[in-house]
Amino acid sequence: MPEDGKPPGFSDFDARLAATRQARSDKRTSDDAAERPHFDWGRGMQAGIEVVAGVAGGSLLGWALDAWLGTGPFLFIGGFMLGAAAGMLNAFRNLRRWMGGDGNGPAQGQ
Repeated sequence: MPEDGKPPGFSDFDARLAATRQARSDKRTSDDAAERPHFDWGRGMQAGIEVVAGVAGGSLLGWALDAWLGTGPFLFIGGFMLGAAAGMLNAFRNLRRWMGGDGNGPAQGQ
């Protein structure tokens, strides 16, 4: 606290905040930060959800057809396999597109 017993004003706080932000921005723009890999959790989660949704959708459809037609577990198993394949294909296409298949990958700053 200053000598007169009053707390410092906002101008002092603003000056310290600006100095801290400047120091952090200088640190982030160093060459070391440019070499770190870019992780995008959203893309990974989307790929995982696509696989799970494909398996669940195919299994549900196969189970419903089995119950309707009375064919036992055969359509359920087939639906599970087709759903898993479709989910993996969707995830593969999405990740391939993101990794640079159409020029919009992380190398361009995304």
